[in-house]
Amino acid sequence: MGSKDNREQKLLLFLSKNQDYVTAGDLAEMLQTSKKTVYRLIKKINDESLDDSLIVSEKGRGYKLDYEKFINYQKSNKKYKEDDFSPDERRKRIMEELLLSSPKPINIHYLFSDYYVGESVIFKDEQIMSEELKKYHLVLERKNRTLAILGQEVNIRKAIKEIIEIFNIIDIDDLKTNQELNFNKYDVLVILDQLRHIEKGLNITIPYPYNVNIFSHLYILLSRSRKNPAFIFTDKVSQEKTESMKKDFDFYQVAKSTIHNMEQYLNNALPEIEVYFLYQYLVSSRMQGTLDSTSTLSSRVIQVTKAYINEMSTRIGINIDNQSIFVDLANHIKPMLNRLEHNIRVKNSLLSQIKVTYEGIFSSVKNVSEFVSEEFNLPAINDDENGFITLYFAKMIETSQHQHPIKTLIMCTTGIGTSELLKAKAKNKFPELEIVDVVASRNMQAYKEKYSDIELILSTVHIEEDIPIPYLLVSAMFTIDDQKRLQKKIEEIFHER
Repeated sequence: MGSKDNREQKLLLFLSKNQDYVTAGDLAEMLQTSKKTVYRLIKKINDESLDDSLIVSEKGRGYKLDYEKFINYQKSNKKYKEDDFSPDERRKRIMEELLLSSPKPINIHYLFSDYYVGESVIFKDEQIMSEELKKYHLVLERKNRTLAILGQEVNIRKAIKEIIEIFNIIDIDDLKTNQELNFNKYDVLVILDQLRHIEKGLNITIPYPYNVNIFSHLYILLSRSRKNPAFIFTDKVSQEKTESMKKDFDFYQVAKSTIHNMEQYLNNALPEIEVYFLYQYLVSSRMQGTLDSTSTLSSRVIQVTKAYINEMSTRIGINIDNQSIFVDLANHIKPMLNRLEHNIRVKNSLLSQIKVTYEGIFSSVKNVSEFVSEEFNLPAINDDENGFITLYFAKMIETSQHQHPIKTLIMCTTGIGTSELLKAKAKNKFPELEIVDVVASRNMQAYKEKYSDIELILSTVHIEEDIPIPYLLVSAMFTIDDQKRLQKKIEEIFHER
């Protein structure tokens, strides 16, 4: 993604987090750019939006996101474009062709004929593609006016999945009907049938995004087999790994029968290693059902899970009850360790939003992941995984907050009238508050004794006494500014717990 695209995404995510208007000056400061650039970005985003203006403006107040249109925009912006290729898109499509046909060489004129570019552009594209492919330990070879990609099959499959963006935006429920996705409809139906076959064979459900990962793997398998049916695999599976796979009887049998079904569909034999490839994806996926229990957890999974809980408890300053998160997190950690071992990456489509919405939690998880990798001698844990783990802790924090509401006292000069209005507004806006009473401010000492377990006082008058209870001075009208300040105070109280 280019820097301009990054700025547009950053601008949209920032506005999605801020429900009120934001000035052009504040947006420019956040993006570290000029106001003129902000105006151009907003105009470009609104011009490209299919549903009127995505970002609305009001004189003297600034800019605000129309959130419902933003949700629709996110969906429509994920469509696979067929025309108007940028240089980056051109190179991705050429790499797609070369990867699917690897190691078979393809004529350079054939690869570039649809893009009407000269030799200098082709030479530059080759250099850029070569550098990109090095990330996957693959080589771009030029020989006799042909190009070919060479390397291990496992690296070729990984490159296909990550470079061809369509595999990262699939909605399984949308596959049968969405023509814009440009998939072979017969392949789609066969693979969806195989997903059901896998679920039935293991008596489980494969949730998103793991079902997408397995779908992508099988679709790439079919595409590779058709492009180069005579290709003989050079990749080998050690005897030790083969024996280990066969001991995992249920997964092995399902992987074997699924590959057999793929052979029937292709009317062509597939190498034995395809069973192992699929087995890797199955054991690297989160399963919901009979397999989703603590009885199947290894001591290593339990140790890693406890390390996350203990370290996160220290970093976010919350005493985490193991039982509230352990089972769910452990059943995520189990396939995650398999993904790290087999070098499988699951794309987290919500990563950008997670980073913005749970910025503090995500940062802590990332630090803990670095500690866990070092402590347990694991490969580096990527941000996609950190994003998934963040959601478990965010859910735990939000759930615990709702389970233990903040006992709140509302106070004013008389204890009636406007305070009742404040009470109604506060209850409506902040369900995490338990408003125990509305009182007058005349006898502060009596209330301290009567309501000893109070955690917060909302007051429409300044409290002169020095009290150990957090309090917030607010307007009886409970303005937007009051609400923002109260939200901050609530977060401070939860953090102190």
